Formats: sequence, structure tokens, C-alpha cells
Amino acid sequence: MGNNLNQSSILEGTIEFWISENKVDFQSNEAIQLLQVNPLGGSILIIKDVDRKIKVFHVYIGKGRTDVECDVSTLDKSKKHMIAFTWSVGNKELKLYIDGELKSTATITY
Repeated sequence: MGNNLNQSSILEGTIEFWISENKVDFQSNEAIQLLQVNPLGGSILIIKDVDRKIKVFHVYIGKGRTDVECDVSTLDKSKKHMIAFTWSVGNKELKLYIDGELKSTATITY
């Protein structure tokens, strides 16, 4: 994935991945990093945090950070789950999807 990330990648894109069965206990108080990418000009970090939420941090260096999150405490760890995150600085929006369903949006202010 890293070879496809350039400066324009921080401006707009989509990341999707699967969490395999029994890899993440969504009810636990443990913080787990799920994914981090560092396109030129920023970074994107996705975690399952101690408050049982998946959080996405979109950092645009020199501009700011926008976050989006969703409670995942009811997800069944014995099932596979798809996580997708889309962002568009031009459209000023972040979107977080879980198992194909839009769960949270945020407005980018930079």
C-alpha cells in the first residue's frame, strides 16, 4: 500500500480492510492500532481505543487534524468485520463504514 501513497493521497482516498475472527476483542478496554499510513503531507491512524470505539485520525500537516469515531462494543469478535474509511479534503468530509454501513461522518475544517 505504501507505494501508492503520495502527497495527493492525504487529500482524498479510501482505505478498506478486514478484521479477522477473534483478532480484536471489541468489548475490551485494550487499545489496538489497526492501521497507520503516512502519505506525504500527513498521516492516517485507525485504532480500537480503550473506550470501545474505532477512531480514525486524519492529519494534514500544517493544516490540522480531523477525527471520526464509532462505538464498536456490540461487534461480535467471533465474526469477520470490514472497516472502510473515506476522506476528501475538497468535499470537507470523512466517513467511517463498518460492515458496509455508514457509521460516522465528520466535517473537515481545514
